[in-house]
Amino acid sequence: MHPVDAFLLEEGEEAVWESFHENSKTTRATPHLYFDRHPSDSAVVAMMNGLRETKPYRDRPRIALPYDLPASEVGLDEALTGRESARGFGPGTVGLPDVAKVLRCAYGVTRSNADGRYPRPFRAAPSGGALYPLELYLWARDVSGLVRGLYHYDPAAHELHELGAFEAGDCFVQSELVASAPAVVLVSAVFYRSAFKYGERGYRFVLIEAGHVVQNAVLAASGRGLASVPVGGYFDRELDDLLGFDGLHESVVYCLLLGPRGPQ
Repeated sequence: MHPVDAFLLEEGEEAVWESFHENSKTTRATPHLYFDRHPSDSAVVAMMNGLRETKPYRDRPRIALPYDLPASEVGLDEALTGRESARGFGPGTVGLPDVAKVLRCAYGVTRSNADGRYPRPFRAAPSGGALYPLELYLWARDVSGLVRGLYHYDPAAHELHELGAFEAGDCFVQSELVASAPAVVLVSAVFYRSAFKYGERGYRFVLIEAGHVVQNAVLAASGRGLASVPVGGYFDRELDDLLGFDGLHESVVYCLLLGPRGPQ
C-alpha cells in the first residue's frame, strides 16, 4: 500500500473541507441561501445601501494618515521576485508613513464609483460583487508616531481609529515570531456582507479576497524594504474574543507581520 493511501478517507466518510467545497459550488439548481432565487441587481444595491461599508467606531479617537505616501524603493518585478517570508525581524521600529502605505495598498479606496450601478467605491483589491467584507486592524507594537495598542483602519477616510491597549501574543502559534514584529495587521471578515448575495459561495470569496489584500500588503512592504510574513497560525476563538468578535458573524481570517529586515 502506498503511504498516502493510509490517509485517504473511506467511501462514505467526509472531511469538513470536502463538505464545504461541495456545498459552496455554484449550480443551476441550488436554491439561494437567503432568497428564493439569486437576488436582482436592485435588491443587491438595496442591501448594500443598508449595510455599513466599514465599521465606524464613532466614539474612538481618529488619526489621519498621510496621503502623500513614501515611494517604493524597488519596482514591482523586484518586489515580486524578491518576496520572502521573514523568519525574524531586525531591530527598530516601523514608521507611520510605511504603515499608511501598506494599509492603503492593501485595501484602500482608489477611486470613486459614483457613476456605476453599485454604491461602493473601488479599492486596491478585487472583491466579489464589490462588497468588501473585510476589516483591517493594526496591532501597533512599535510603530513610530503611534501609541502601542490596537487600531482599526477606515479605508474611505484613510485614517485609524484608536481602540486602546491590546496584547495578543499568546494567541499565536509562533508567539516568539510575533513578539519580534513591530506591527501586525489583523484581517477580519464580516461574512454576511458577501454571503447575503452569494450564499455559501460568499465564504469562498471572503477567503480569496483576504489573500488578495495580504499579497497587496506584502508587495507594498517589500517595495519599502520591509520584511513581512503572512500568518494563519493563531487560536481563532482566543483572538476573536480579544477583538470582541463572536467568531461566527465576524472572525479573523488572516494576519500579517511587518518589521525591519533582519538576518534570514
